[in-house]
Amino acid sequence: MRNRWFHAPQLHTPAHGDEKKVSWLELFYDLIFVAAIIQLGNVLAERVGAGGFALFVALFIPLWVAWCGFTFFMNRFELDDFAHRVTAFGAMFAVGGMAIYAPRVAQGDFHGFALSYAAAQAMVALMHLRTYKQEPTSRDYSRYWGGVFAAGALLWCVSLWVPAPYAYGLWGLGVLTILSAPMSRASRALQERFPIDNEHLSERFGLLTIIVLGESFVKVLSDLAGDGATLEQLAQASAVLLITCCVWWIYFDDIGGSRIREAPGAWLLWFLGHLPVTLGITAVGVALKKAVHFELYAPPNPKYAWLLAGSLALTLFSVAVVDSVTERRQSELSDRWRVNARVASGVLILALAPAAASMSAWVFLAALGAVCVAQVLFDMAASPLQETRATHATPTIADEVRARVTQGLAPAPIAGSADAPVRKGAPSELRNDLYVFLVDGSWTRLFATFTFVYLVANVFFAALYLFVPAALHGPEEVTFAHSFFFSVQTMTTIGYGAWTPATPYADWVVTLEAAVGVLGTALATGLVFAKVSRPQASALFSNTLTVHERDGVPTLHLRVGNARGNDVVDANMSVTLVRDHVTAEGDHMRRLTDLQLVRASTPLFRLTWTVMHVIDETSPLHGLDLEREADGLLFIAVMRGHDGTYAQTTHSRHLYRGADVRVGQRFADVVSRLPDGRMMIDYDRFHDLEPFPGAS
Repeated sequence: MRNRWFHAPQLHTPAHGDEKKVSWLELFYDLIFVAAIIQLGNVLAERVGAGGFALFVALFIPLWVAWCGFTFFMNRFELDDFAHRVTAFGAMFAVGGMAIYAPRVAQGDFHGFALSYAAAQAMVALMHLRTYKQEPTSRDYSRYWGGVFAAGALLWCVSLWVPAPYAYGLWGLGVLTILSAPMSRASRALQERFPIDNEHLSERFGLLTIIVLGESFVKVLSDLAGDGATLEQLAQASAVLLITCCVWWIYFDDIGGSRIREAPGAWLLWFLGHLPVTLGITAVGVALKKAVHFELYAPPNPKYAWLLAGSLALTLFSVAVVDSVTERRQSELSDRWRVNARVASGVLILALAPAAASMSAWVFLAALGAVCVAQVLFDMAASPLQETRATHATPTIADEVRARVTQGLAPAPIAGSADAPVRKGAPSELRNDLYVFLVDGSWTRLFATFTFVYLVANVFFAALYLFVPAALHGPEEVTFAHSFFFSVQTMTTIGYGAWTPATPYADWVVTLEAAVGVLGTALATGLVFAKVSRPQASALFSNTLTVHERDGVPTLHLRVGNARGNDVVDANMSVTLVRDHVTAEGDHMRRLTDLQLVRASTPLFRLTWTVMHVIDETSPLHGLDLEREADGLLFIAVMRGHDGTYAQTTHSRHLYRGADVRVGQRFADVVSRLPDGRMMIDYDRFHDLEPFPGAS
């Protein structure tokens, strides 16, 4: 128990294993940023353009720094008494003042905003001053960061008595003082002594992202509610807000579900990379409000198109930066492909901005939405599994085996399937690359990838042709459709001749696209050939194993058939028994024993092959009651041979569990002779069994 009026702050150290949860005070503190972000969005909405965006950035960065100051303090210390809450409320009121005075900065009245920001930073410095006096173990940390925030607040206070151009310079110096502080040698040394709780920090930045994403919905819905939206406008708004949903998906599947790499500077890049992420998402919300009112069959307003495409590209570029220092443990692809996908999408979206003047608004919005949806589908294909949070530790197979041994049961309870193991935590550099991902995947995945890349490449080059006016010459005024189909003709070397490059710039773009087309065709041909030429094994294994006597000795049987009927030369068969084993020291291991086969090879495999293992005194199955004790057994059957069709070595394998063993039964005959003398194999009965004569 502790006094609610006053208690000493405690340093939070994640190494102790204490989970730090986001407090109600932190959530309440975040609410004030909803109003502040909406006000900054209004500033940008009223001044769409390069100057307005620069002003928006200049106001957004101090707001973000103010949020980070309080967030990092709460990450390092445990404190929740009357005095701390009053100080936090003071910081909240100061942020509220920033929200109120932000629109006035554009009119030249910057004093209220500067005073509010200085007060917010002074509150954070005051929090560190308190911990300096009352938490002896962290005085070095509190002295450093308290001084940093105090210096930042002082510079902004001095700007109140300085003319406007110089005052803004002091603003930048004050913000830079705080943002550059984590890069100093002293800060890095302090971070080693007082580690950051990355889990708590990741959750806090996730909550801030939720706030700026929600701002998109607030702006769009409030605007539609005020104007009395029609069904057509509601449909357009739903399509536009799909972009927001995709951005949410990208962030929380990639950044929110990833871990920061153990590399120099990785954490710092993760932290600073969130500034353009949140800034870009906020600007996207403003642009989407404008996009709801686009006339779908007319070109969009160029400045709004630039705002939407530019802010969305900035978001994707920033996510790529953060992705470069994080690792996603459940992905099948290497993490670098996440970064490549974000960068490529950002470049494509940015290229669409100048091309928007030559296309209808619905085409422009559909193109942006398609790129965002493609990011989501790429994530789902690359990471089809997700890690679940277990309420208790999952027992390993070794734990289960030892438990059975302790209970006096047979030490082979689970022979586990190696058919499709789930891989968790594989290093990024050892995961699949895109080539393996496409070759091992389905034909649908391959052709869907080809189609998407082909369309995206042509859209990109079409946008490049439109980047410079009059780059193409043709029978009528060039539109995006004309540019797109000219790109298709150039990439595929068709060239019907109706449209031609008219400037040196267009000639260089044609040169680049022709090279991309040649290389793309070669890569696609190689992928298709590699996939088509992969040898497909034609071996068909029986569903079950049978055990019955042969020449008076119990024998294990399995049947293999050549379903294709082509020549498989020098075929070899191996059958391995897998059993769980516990050593005398209590260690668990999986013991593999090769079964001696009556005939392990055949010079030509075209029909069927009954593989047999005699269960005599030398057999590892000798003495086992296979009807009752087979649950812990696993049989791995592997066949290798030279396939005459592919002129390559091929292989096939099948796994049999204990439940697949049938004692006292045999395989039904499937080979017969036709009236013309040819042999026939009835694969309809290939898996059929019949009782063995004399079996009990």
